[in-house]
Amino acid sequence: MCSSDINEEELCERLDDELAKRSTSILAMDEDRVVGRIEYHFYSCFQDGYRICYVDWLYVLPKNRNKGIAKKLFNEMIKDCINHNVDEIRLIRATNKNACDFYDSFQSAKLCEFPFFIQHLH
Repeated sequence: MCSSDINEEELCERLDDELAKRSTSILAMDEDRVVGRIEYHFYSCFQDGYRICYVDWLYVLPKNRNKGIAKKLFNEMIKDCINHNVDEIRLIRATNKNACDFYDSFQSAKLCEFPFFIQHLH
């Protein structure tokens, strides 16, 4: 999504939404420009207390890729996860080459191909 595609009024409304307040965004900046962003939120199972970080969004502008920006964003998120005693990180992964190369850079991560149930309500 480009900044010219953003409706500022709708964005401000989303910032006041209680669900949006549960998400965290970390920005990668180059001087005064945003060149990358990771957005995530935590949730916990009431039954066993297992804590999960779900990554909603990880993106680096194409001309800023292959500079370690995504890895730095991910590492900052991991620090936040550790501070919140999170047990696991999950995301629906992209399958393009750049994304696959990024995922492969994590030796301890497990790449899965789980089917997802998605039902759009609006």
